[in-house]
Amino acid sequence: MRKLITSLNPQLPKPTAVGQLVWRSCVLCLLLAVLLWAPPHCAAAERVDGMPKLFRSGFLQSVFSNIDPRDAKAVLEVHGRKIANELKINITDRVVMFKSLKLMVDAIRKGELELVSIPSSEYLSIRKTVPLIPSFVGTNGTSPGNHFVVITRRDSGIRSFSDLRGKSIMLPPASIYEPGHLWLDVLLLRAGKDGRDTFFSKVMESPKITKAVMGVFFRQVDAAIVTRSGLEISQQLNPQLETQLTVLAESPNLSDFVVCMNPTTSENFRSKLSNALIRLNESKSGQQLYVIFQTKGIMPFKPEYLEGLEGLRLEYDRLVAKKTKRI
Repeated sequence: MRKLITSLNPQLPKPTAVGQLVWRSCVLCLLLAVLLWAPPHCAAAERVDGMPKLFRSGFLQSVFSNIDPRDAKAVLEVHGRKIANELKINITDRVVMFKSLKLMVDAIRKGELELVSIPSSEYLSIRKTVPLIPSFVGTNGTSPGNHFVVITRRDSGIRSFSDLRGKSIMLPPASIYEPGHLWLDVLLLRAGKDGRDTFFSKVMESPKITKAVMGVFFRQVDAAIVTRSGLEISQQLNPQLETQLTVLAESPNLSDFVVCMNPTTSENFRSKLSNALIRLNESKSGQQLYVIFQTKGIMPFKPEYLEGLEGLRLEYDRLVAKKTKRI
């Protein structure tokens, strides 16, 4: 715990080049809470200006990978206080973690959350039955979400995805990069291949994108699936990677998470939230936090941002049904 807190000292080394999705979604929820929380001394359920007296942000505990949720929460609260001091706002934050999507949905329906951060796949599964207003998404700097790529060494003799049969592959954590795993399954189904465990000789997960990239570079693994942005950051740090590695396939833009508001909140509240996001992108502490957690910024939600992931999910269902019918 102490190691995590002291890592916030700007004099100490920065974390690895590529952060994790969980940090992005958790940071976003907490920072919004920092900017919008109503002071605890308010007596009414809502203040006269329509702002809730309590701002509760929630997210799924399952998206944490190799991180104790309590430590993550502590780190976020430390940065939350820094930003609150910079913006001169007196706030108290409350972050709620849920062990399952069902528990989160129950809390939403009971009006116990003002803001939630949900993996995009989970949002697509509940959007028609749960009252939520999709409001914001994270951005990698050029677009919302991520493009995933399959990489291998140029001198490996591997020229297509089919050439990976009997080879080893390293994947990002499924709990964080679920769209990347879905894309891999679709690639296998498109090619009429068996499941990943029978097609590849070995399938591993790496907690860090940089480790997967370097694993291919040092021939520890034949191929890897990484984010396009993570590969580009690694190439900037080590120019040899650009000449030694090649991309076999690239996914469409796949949204990773959606931040939603409860429709029972007032229009004034939602307007203030939007303004807070703009200030956050311009805030010095906000930018420092983005650098630490490798989040380029925040952008308002648009339905088309989910089209890539939604299309991939539909294709997966269609290919599975087709394969089952043949059997």
